[in-house]
Amino acid sequence: MSSTVPSQRCRCSSSGRQALLALTLITALLACETESPSSVGEPTRETLLNGAVLVRYPDLPATDSIGPEVAEAHVDLQFGSVDGADPNLTFGAIEVQAASDGTIYVLEKQAAEVRVFDSGGQYLRTIIRQGEGPGEVVGANGIRLSGDTLLWINDTGHWAIKGLDPDGRVVRRFSKPVMSVTETWAGVFDDRGRYWREISHSENEPDFPPPMGLTTWTGRHYYKSYDISTGATDSVYLGEPVFRIYAYSTPDVPFGFLPLHFQPFEMIRVNPAGGFWRAHNTSYRIARTSEDGDTLTVIEVGLPEQPVTDADRAAYVDSIVENRPELRGPAEEVAGLMPDARPVLADLFVDDEHRLWVQRVTPEGAPAFYDLFSPEGDYRGSVRLAFAAAGPLVVRNGHIYTWIEDDLDVPFVVRAALEWGRAATSRNLPNSP
Repeated sequence: MSSTVPSQRCRCSSSGRQALLALTLITALLACETESPSSVGEPTRETLLNGAVLVRYPDLPATDSIGPEVAEAHVDLQFGSVDGADPNLTFGAIEVQAASDGTIYVLEKQAAEVRVFDSGGQYLRTIIRQGEGPGEVVGANGIRLSGDTLLWINDTGHWAIKGLDPDGRVVRRFSKPVMSVTETWAGVFDDRGRYWREISHSENEPDFPPPMGLTTWTGRHYYKSYDISTGATDSVYLGEPVFRIYAYSTPDVPFGFLPLHFQPFEMIRVNPAGGFWRAHNTSYRIARTSEDGDTLTVIEVGLPEQPVTDADRAAYVDSIVENRPELRGPAEEVAGLMPDARPVLADLFVDDEHRLWVQRVTPEGAPAFYDLFSPEGDYRGSVRLAFAAAGPLVVRNGHIYTWIEDDLDVPFVVRAALEWGRAATSRNLPNSP
Protein backbone atom coordinates (compact mmCIF):
# COMPACT_ATOMS: atom_id res chain seq x y z
CA MET A 1 0.00 0.00 0.00
CA SER A 2 1.59 3.22 -1.09
CA SER A 3 1.29 6.35 1.00
CA THR A 4 1.23 9.86 -0.46
CA VAL A 5 0.28 13.03 1.39
CA PRO A 6 -1.01 15.67 -1.05
CA SER A 7 1.21 18.73 -1.36
CA GLN A 8 -0.19 21.67 0.99
CA ARG A 9 12.47 20.14 3.22
CA CYS A 10 48.87 19.60 0.54
CA ARG A 11 48.56 23.09 1.68
CA CYS A 12 48.80 22.30 5.33
CA SER A 13 48.13 25.20 7.66
CA SER A 14 49.85 25.26 11.02
CA SER A 15 47.64 24.15 13.89
CA GLY A 16 48.62 27.32 15.70
CA ARG A 17 46.58 29.22 13.15
CA GLN A 18 43.48 27.16 13.77
CA ALA A 19 42.22 29.66 16.34
CA LEU A 20 38.96 29.24 18.19
CA LEU A 21 37.07 26.02 17.42
CA ALA A 22 33.33 26.28 17.26
CA LEU A 23 30.05 25.22 15.69
CA THR A 24 27.89 26.77 13.04
CA LEU A 25 24.44 28.02 13.04
CA ILE A 26 22.79 29.00 9.81
CA THR A 27 19.94 31.31 9.03
CA ALA A 28 16.42 29.98 9.07
CA LEU A 29 15.21 29.64 5.49
CA LEU A 30 15.04 33.31 4.64
CA ALA A 31 16.06 35.53 1.83
CA CYS A 32 16.21 38.87 3.58
CA GLU A 33 18.04 40.60 6.42
CA THR A 34 16.17 40.26 9.70
CA GLU A 35 16.36 41.44 13.25
CA SER A 36 16.94 39.09 16.15
CA PRO A 37 13.64 38.01 17.71
CA SER A 38 12.78 40.22 20.66
CA SER A 39 12.67 37.34 23.15
CA VAL A 40 16.35 36.62 22.47
CA GLY A 41 18.85 38.84 24.24
CA GLU A 42 20.64 41.31 21.98
CA PRO A 43 24.14 40.13 21.04
CA THR A 44 27.35 41.98 21.68
CA ARG A 45 30.02 42.25 19.01
CA GLU A 46 33.72 42.83 19.36
CA THR A 47 36.76 42.54 17.14
CA LEU A 48 39.45 40.19 18.45
CA LEU A 49 43.19 40.84 18.15
CA ASN A 50 43.42 38.62 15.08
CA GLY A 51 40.65 40.55 13.34
CA ALA A 52 37.90 37.98 13.89
CA VAL A 53 34.45 39.22 14.91
CA LEU A 54 33.12 37.67 18.13
CA VAL A 55 29.31 37.66 18.42
CA ARG A 56 27.97 36.79 21.88
CA TYR A 57 24.31 35.93 22.58
CA PRO A 58 23.25 35.86 26.25
CA ASP A 59 20.63 33.20 25.48
CA LEU A 60 18.51 31.52 22.80
CA PRO A 61 15.06 29.91 22.96
CA ALA A 62 14.82 26.71 24.97
CA THR A 63 14.45 23.57 22.86
CA ASP A 64 10.91 23.04 24.19
CA SER A 65 9.82 26.66 23.78
CA ILE A 66 7.08 27.98 21.49
CA GLY A 67 7.18 31.46 20.00
CA PRO A 68 7.54 33.53 16.84
CA GLU A 69 11.27 32.86 16.67
CA VAL A 70 10.76 29.04 16.69
CA ALA A 71 9.41 27.46 13.51
CA GLU A 72 7.99 23.97 13.50
CA ALA A 73 8.71 21.87 10.42
CA HIS A 74 5.70 19.72 9.48
CA VAL A 75 5.63 17.03 6.80
CA ASP A 76 3.59 18.17 3.80
CA LEU A 77 4.64 15.41 1.41
CA GLN A 78 5.38 11.74 2.08
CA PHE A 79 5.76 8.84 -0.30
CA GLY A 80 6.87 5.24 -0.12
CA SER A 81 5.39 1.75 -0.11
CA VAL A 82 4.76 -0.74 2.66
CA ASP A 83 3.59 -3.75 0.64
CA GLY A 84 5.88 -3.29 -2.38
CA ALA A 85 3.00 -3.11 -4.85
CA ASP A 86 4.76 -0.33 -6.74
CA PRO A 87 8.49 -1.16 -7.09
CA ASN A 88 9.32 2.48 -7.78
CA LEU A 89 7.99 3.38 -4.32
CA THR A 90 9.67 0.48 -2.55
CA PHE A 91 12.76 1.68 -0.69
CA GLY A 92 15.42 -0.14 1.32
CA ALA A 93 18.40 2.08 2.09
CA ILE A 94 18.11 5.53 0.55
CA GLU A 95 19.52 9.04 0.25
CA VAL A 96 17.60 12.10 -0.93
CA GLN A 97 18.42 15.26 -2.91
CA ALA A 98 16.08 17.92 -4.31
CA ALA A 99 16.21 20.62 -6.99
CA SER A 100 14.91 24.17 -6.53
CA ASP A 101 11.76 23.36 -8.56
CA GLY A 102 10.88 20.56 -6.12
CA THR A 103 12.10 17.63 -8.23
CA ILE A 104 13.24 14.90 -5.84
CA TYR A 105 16.09 12.45 -6.51
CA VAL A 106 16.15 9.26 -4.45
CA LEU A 107 19.17 6.97 -4.46
CA GLU A 108 18.11 3.41 -3.67
CA LYS A 109 21.45 2.08 -2.46
CA GLN A 110 20.48 -1.58 -2.39
CA ALA A 111 19.40 -1.50 -6.04
CA ALA A 112 22.10 1.04 -6.97
CA GLU A 113 19.69 3.21 -8.94
CA VAL A 114 18.45 6.81 -8.85
CA ARG A 115 14.71 7.41 -9.13
CA VAL A 116 13.26 10.81 -9.98
CA PHE A 117 9.96 12.14 -8.57
CA ASP A 118 8.11 15.38 -9.22
CA SER A 119 7.23 17.94 -6.54
CA GLY A 120 4.04 16.01 -5.74
CA GLY A 121 5.85 12.71 -5.14
CA GLN A 122 4.84 11.13 -8.47
CA TYR A 123 7.43 8.81 -10.03
CA LEU A 124 8.92 10.17 -13.27
CA ARG A 125 11.83 7.96 -14.31
CA THR A 126 14.93 6.07 -13.23
CA ILE A 127 18.08 7.80 -14.52
CA ILE A 128 20.81 5.38 -13.50
CA ARG A 129 20.83 1.67 -12.80
CA GLN A 130 23.19 -1.03 -11.61
CA GLY A 131 25.50 -2.52 -14.22
CA GLU A 132 28.79 -2.26 -16.06
CA GLY A 133 27.57 -0.35 -19.12
CA PRO A 134 27.53 3.38 -19.95
CA GLY A 135 25.40 5.33 -17.52
CA GLU A 136 25.44 2.47 -15.01
CA VAL A 137 27.13 1.99 -11.65
CA VAL A 138 28.37 -1.11 -9.88
CA GLY A 139 27.36 0.23 -6.47
CA ALA A 140 26.53 3.59 -4.91
CA ASN A 141 26.52 5.02 -1.40
CA GLY A 142 25.62 8.68 -1.96
CA ILE A 143 24.41 11.44 -4.27
CA ARG A 144 24.95 15.22 -4.34
CA LEU A 145 23.15 17.83 -6.41
CA SER A 146 25.11 20.78 -7.86
CA GLY A 147 22.65 23.46 -8.89
CA ASP A 148 19.68 21.90 -10.67
CA THR A 149 21.38 20.23 -13.63
CA LEU A 150 24.26 18.13 -12.32
CA LEU A 151 23.76 15.15 -10.02
CA TRP A 152 26.91 13.54 -8.65
CA ILE A 153 26.88 9.86 -7.67
CA ASN A 154 29.63 7.94 -5.91
CA ASP A 155 30.20 4.70 -7.85
CA THR A 156 31.84 2.51 -5.22
CA GLY A 157 32.46 -0.33 -7.66
CA HIS A 158 34.48 1.80 -10.11
CA TRP A 159 36.14 4.02 -7.47
CA ALA A 160 34.78 6.97 -9.43
CA ILE A 161 32.48 9.93 -8.94
CA LYS A 162 30.15 10.53 -11.89
CA GLY A 163 28.21 13.65 -12.80
CA LEU A 164 24.82 13.03 -14.44
CA ASP A 165 22.57 15.38 -16.38
CA PRO A 166 18.79 15.34 -15.69
CA ASP A 167 18.36 12.48 -18.18
CA GLY A 168 21.00 10.32 -16.49
CA ARG A 169 23.80 10.77 -19.04
CA VAL A 170 27.29 10.78 -17.53
CA VAL A 171 28.74 14.17 -18.47
CA ARG A 172 31.56 14.36 -15.88
CA ARG A 173 33.68 11.74 -14.20
CA PHE A 174 36.78 11.61 -12.01
CA SER A 175 38.53 9.00 -9.93
CA LYS A 176 38.25 9.55 -6.22
CA PRO A 177 41.41 11.18 -4.85
CA VAL A 178 40.75 9.51 -1.50
CA MET A 179 40.08 5.80 -1.69
CA SER A 180 37.72 4.62 1.03
CA VAL A 181 34.43 2.81 1.41
CA THR A 182 31.90 3.89 4.01
CA GLU A 183 28.19 3.29 4.44
CA THR A 184 27.45 6.89 3.51
CA TRP A 185 29.38 9.10 1.11
CA ALA A 186 30.76 12.13 2.96
CA GLY A 187 32.22 14.11 0.05
CA VAL A 188 31.38 17.81 -0.46
CA PHE A 189 31.51 20.10 -3.52
CA ASP A 190 32.27 23.79 -3.04
CA ASP A 191 31.38 26.87 -5.11
CA ARG A 192 34.75 26.77 -6.90
CA GLY A 193 34.16 23.32 -8.35
CA ARG A 194 36.37 21.50 -5.88
CA TYR A 195 35.57 18.15 -4.29
CA TRP A 196 36.44 17.83 -0.58
CA ARG A 197 36.91 14.64 1.40
CA GLU A 198 37.66 14.34 5.11
CA ILE A 199 40.44 11.98 6.11
CA SER A 200 42.40 11.08 9.24
CA HIS A 201 45.40 8.85 9.71
CA SER A 202 47.43 7.78 12.70
CA GLU A 203 50.86 6.34 13.33
CA ASN A 204 49.98 4.99 16.78
CA GLU A 205 46.60 3.38 16.12
CA PRO A 206 46.28 0.19 18.21
CA ASP A 207 46.52 -3.24 16.65
CA PHE A 208 43.40 -5.30 16.20
CA PRO A 209 42.11 -6.67 18.46
CA PRO A 210 43.14 -3.86 20.81
CA PRO A 211 44.25 -4.35 24.41
CA MET A 212 41.48 -4.74 26.96
CA GLY A 213 40.29 -1.64 28.78
CA LEU A 214 40.63 1.97 27.66
CA THR A 215 42.88 2.73 24.68
CA THR A 216 43.62 6.29 23.56
CA TRP A 217 45.51 7.45 20.48
CA THR A 218 45.83 10.52 18.31
CA GLY A 219 45.54 11.05 14.56
CA ARG A 220 46.25 13.71 11.96
CA HIS A 221 43.11 15.23 10.48
CA TYR A 222 42.83 16.72 6.97
CA TYR A 223 40.35 17.84 4.39
CA LYS A 224 41.67 16.95 0.94
CA SER A 225 40.44 18.77 -2.14
CA TYR A 226 40.39 17.91 -5.83
CA ASP A 227 39.80 20.60 -8.48
CA ILE A 228 37.49 19.01 -11.05
CA SER A 229 38.56 21.40 -13.82
CA THR A 230 42.33 21.34 -13.40
CA GLY A 231 42.93 18.07 -11.58
CA ALA A 232 44.90 19.89 -8.88
CA THR A 233 44.88 18.35 -5.41
CA ASP A 234 45.46 20.07 -2.11
CA SER A 235 44.98 19.43 1.58
CA VAL A 236 44.29 21.46 4.69
CA TYR A 237 45.60 20.25 8.03
CA LEU A 238 42.96 20.52 10.76
CA GLY A 239 44.71 19.28 13.89
CA GLU A 240 45.17 16.07 15.87
CA PRO A 241 41.94 14.48 17.09
CA VAL A 242 41.96 12.10 20.04
CA PHE A 243 40.33 8.67 19.66
CA ARG A 244 39.19 6.48 22.55
CA ILE A 245 37.79 2.96 22.73
CA TYR A 246 37.05 0.60 25.60
CA ALA A 247 37.47 -3.10 24.82
CA TYR A 248 36.36 -6.02 26.95
CA SER A 249 36.60 -9.80 26.84
CA THR A 250 34.50 -12.54 28.43
CA PRO A 251 34.65 -16.33 28.20
CA ASP A 252 31.94 -16.35 25.53
CA VAL A 253 32.98 -13.11 23.73
CA PRO A 254 36.65 -12.92 22.67
CA PHE A 255 36.42 -9.13 22.50
CA GLY A 256 33.79 -6.43 22.33
CA PHE A 257 33.47 -2.68 22.81
CA LEU A 258 31.50 -0.65 25.34
CA PRO A 259 30.07 2.71 24.21
CA LEU A 260 31.62 5.83 25.68
CA HIS A 261 28.79 8.25 26.43
CA PHE A 262 29.03 12.07 26.45
CA GLN A 263 32.52 12.08 24.97
CA PRO A 264 33.85 15.38 23.57
CA PHE A 265 34.63 15.66 19.88
CA GLU A 266 35.16 18.33 17.24
CA MET A 267 32.83 18.94 14.31
CA ILE A 268 34.29 20.41 11.11
CA ARG A 269 32.22 21.15 8.02
CA VAL A 270 33.24 22.56 4.64
CA ASN A 271 31.74 25.98 3.96
CA PRO A 272 30.96 25.89 0.21
CA ALA A 273 31.69 29.62 -0.01
CA GLY A 274 35.20 28.94 1.31
CA GLY A 275 36.83 27.72 4.51
CA PHE A 276 35.25 25.73 7.31
CA TRP A 277 32.85 25.85 10.22
CA ARG A 278 34.34 24.36 13.38
CA ALA A 279 33.15 23.60 16.90
CA HIS A 280 33.48 21.25 19.84
CA ASN A 281 30.29 19.57 20.98
CA THR A 282 30.95 20.52 24.60
CA SER A 283 30.34 24.28 24.32
CA TYR A 284 28.18 26.62 22.28
CA ARG A 285 31.11 28.27 20.57
CA ILE A 286 31.31 28.18 16.78
CA ALA A 287 34.07 29.47 14.50
CA ARG A 288 34.16 30.17 10.79
CA THR A 289 37.73 29.83 9.55
CA SER A 290 39.55 30.29 6.27
CA GLU A 291 41.43 27.49 4.50
CA ASP A 292 44.63 29.05 5.88
CA GLY A 293 43.35 28.59 9.42
CA ASP A 294 42.47 32.23 10.15
CA THR A 295 39.41 32.71 12.32
CA LEU A 296 36.86 35.03 10.67
CA THR A 297 33.73 34.83 12.82
CA VAL A 298 33.04 33.38 16.26
CA ILE A 299 29.57 32.78 17.70
CA GLU A 300 29.07 32.25 21.43
CA VAL A 301 25.77 31.53 23.20
CA GLY A 302 25.33 31.59 26.94
CA LEU A 303 23.43 28.40 27.65
CA PRO A 304 23.45 26.78 31.10
CA GLU A 305 25.75 23.80 31.53
CA GLN A 306 24.11 20.39 31.79
CA PRO A 307 26.13 18.32 34.28
CA VAL A 308 26.59 14.56 34.02
CA THR A 309 25.01 13.22 37.21
CA ASP A 310 25.47 10.12 39.33
CA ALA A 311 22.05 9.06 38.03
CA ASP A 312 23.41 9.26 34.45
CA ARG A 313 26.32 7.02 35.37
CA ALA A 314 24.07 4.55 37.20
CA ALA A 315 21.66 4.44 34.26
CA TYR A 316 24.53 3.64 31.91
CA VAL A 317 25.67 0.73 34.10
CA ASP A 318 22.11 -0.59 34.35
CA SER A 319 21.70 -0.46 30.55
CA ILE A 320 24.81 -2.64 30.10
CA VAL A 321 24.24 -5.19 32.86
CA GLU A 322 20.56 -5.67 32.05
CA ASN A 323 21.54 -8.25 29.44
CA ARG A 324 25.21 -8.77 30.35
CA PRO A 325 25.54 -8.86 34.17
CA GLU A 326 29.12 -10.12 33.87
CA LEU A 327 30.11 -6.71 32.47
CA ARG A 328 29.30 -4.75 35.62
CA GLY A 329 32.97 -4.10 36.40
CA PRO A 330 33.87 -2.74 32.93
CA ALA A 331 30.59 -0.79 32.79
CA GLU A 332 31.31 0.92 36.11
CA GLU A 333 34.81 1.76 34.90
CA VAL A 334 33.43 3.33 31.71
CA ALA A 335 30.80 5.24 33.71
CA GLY A 336 33.65 6.72 35.72
CA LEU A 337 35.22 7.98 32.48
CA MET A 338 32.23 10.18 31.68
CA PRO A 339 33.05 13.91 31.60
CA ASP A 340 31.57 16.34 34.11
CA ALA A 341 29.25 18.01 31.57
CA ARG A 342 27.00 16.76 28.79
CA PRO A 343 27.56 17.85 25.17
CA VAL A 344 25.37 20.78 24.09
CA LEU A 345 25.77 20.47 20.28
CA ALA A 346 24.80 17.43 18.23
CA ASP A 347 25.52 18.34 14.60
CA LEU A 348 25.69 21.09 12.00
CA PHE A 349 25.29 21.47 8.26
CA VAL A 350 25.29 24.20 5.61
CA ASP A 351 22.19 24.70 3.47
CA ASP A 352 21.74 25.78 -0.13
CA GLU A 353 22.16 29.46 0.77
CA HIS A 354 25.35 28.93 2.81
CA ARG A 355 23.52 29.22 6.11
CA LEU A 356 24.66 27.06 8.97
CA TRP A 357 22.14 24.99 10.92
CA VAL A 358 23.30 24.04 14.41
CA GLN A 359 21.57 21.10 16.02
CA ARG A 360 21.38 21.27 19.80
CA VAL A 361 21.34 18.18 22.00
CA THR A 362 17.78 17.45 23.12
CA PRO A 363 16.42 14.92 25.62
CA GLU A 364 15.89 11.40 24.33
CA GLY A 365 12.64 11.19 22.41
CA ALA A 366 12.32 14.98 22.05
CA PRO A 367 12.12 16.61 18.59
CA ALA A 368 15.34 17.64 16.88
CA PHE A 369 16.02 21.36 17.36
CA TYR A 370 18.19 23.67 15.22
CA ASP A 371 19.39 27.25 15.66
CA LEU A 372 20.07 29.16 12.45
CA PHE A 373 22.70 31.84 11.86
CA SER A 374 24.10 33.80 8.96
CA PRO A 375 27.80 33.43 8.08
CA GLU A 376 28.29 36.75 9.89
CA GLY A 377 26.86 35.32 13.11
CA ASP A 378 23.36 36.84 12.95
CA TYR A 379 20.70 34.70 14.63
CA ARG A 380 17.76 34.08 12.27
CA GLY A 381 15.52 31.89 14.37
CA SER A 382 15.23 28.25 15.40
CA VAL A 383 13.58 25.20 13.84
CA ARG A 384 11.99 22.24 15.61
CA LEU A 385 11.16 19.13 13.60
CA ALA A 386 7.62 17.79 14.04
CA PHE A 387 8.77 14.36 12.86
CA ALA A 388 11.65 11.97 13.53
CA ALA A 389 14.12 12.23 10.66
CA ALA A 390 15.95 8.99 9.91
CA GLY A 391 18.62 10.63 7.75
CA PRO A 392 20.42 13.92 7.22
CA LEU A 393 18.42 17.00 6.26
CA VAL A 394 18.69 18.60 2.82
CA VAL A 395 17.41 22.18 2.64
CA ARG A 396 16.49 23.51 -0.79
CA ASN A 397 14.47 26.56 -1.71
CA GLY A 398 12.76 26.87 1.66
CA HIS A 399 11.93 23.18 2.19
CA ILE A 400 13.46 20.36 4.19
CA TYR A 401 13.90 16.95 2.53
CA THR A 402 14.87 13.72 4.28
CA TRP A 403 13.25 10.37 5.12
CA ILE A 404 11.49 8.74 8.03
CA GLU A 405 11.06 5.07 8.96
CA ASP A 406 8.02 3.14 10.13
CA ASP A 407 7.96 0.51 12.88
CA LEU A 408 9.42 -2.04 10.45
CA ASP A 409 12.27 0.33 9.47
CA VAL A 410 10.76 0.86 6.02
CA PRO A 411 11.85 4.30 4.75
CA PHE A 412 9.49 6.95 3.39
CA VAL A 413 10.69 10.09 1.64
CA VAL A 414 9.36 13.27 3.26
CA ARG A 415 9.34 16.98 2.55
CA ALA A 416 8.63 19.42 5.37
CA ALA A 417 7.53 23.05 5.47
CA LEU A 418 8.27 25.61 8.17
CA GLU A 419 5.48 27.33 10.09
CA TRP A 420 6.39 30.53 11.89
CA GLY A 421 4.26 32.26 14.50
CA ARG A 422 2.07 35.22 13.55
CA ALA A 423 4.34 37.71 15.31
CA ALA A 424 7.20 36.61 13.09
CA THR A 425 5.69 38.46 10.13
CA SER A 426 6.59 41.89 11.44
CA ARG A 427 10.22 40.82 11.85
CA ASN A 428 10.46 39.24 8.40
CA LEU A 429 11.52 35.91 9.81
CA PRO A 430 12.07 33.22 7.17
CA ASN A 431 9.00 31.73 5.49
CA SER A 432 6.58 33.79 7.57
CA PRO A 433 2.99 33.01 6.54
